[in-house]
Amino acid sequence: MQDDAPEFSPLLPDAPHVDRIGTAVLAMEAGAATAVAWFATLTFIQTRLLANSTATTVAEIDPNSFDVNFMIYGSVLGIAFAGCTAWMLMATVPSSYRRGGLSMVATLGGTVLGALLTVPGRTIPAALLGLAAAAAALAVWLGRRAVRSWQ
Repeated sequence: MQDDAPEFSPLLPDAPHVDRIGTAVLAMEAGAATAVAWFATLTFIQTRLLANSTATTVAEIDPNSFDVNFMIYGSVLGIAFAGCTAWMLMATVPSSYRRGGLSMVATLGGTVLGALLTVPGRTIPAALLGLAAAAAALAVWLGRRAVRSWQ
């Protein structure tokens, strides 16, 4: 036994010896930025689809139309895509429970942030494209940093 080893350690013998908090934070940030980029792009496409719409009331909207279903299915796919992005970037985190929970938190946080940021951009389509490009670039940069932190 080493001379400087403590007699009692609060950590169990199977406790992890490598800290993956930085990797998890970077992966969560990348997942949230991915969600913002996805929803900015989705909102841009939706505004283009609705540009020629003639509906003036809610009763006139056809629930089976392409533009309504595009937003619904696109939102579900965006949440899944951002969650999978965060999940894959946390590959070195050994606990599936933690990876899943942190991925969901990052995805839902990014979805809320994306919804808040795209509301004013509905009137300025170029702002939505700029937001999507900036968020995508940020997601790639953070994702690369998360992968580099695996070593």
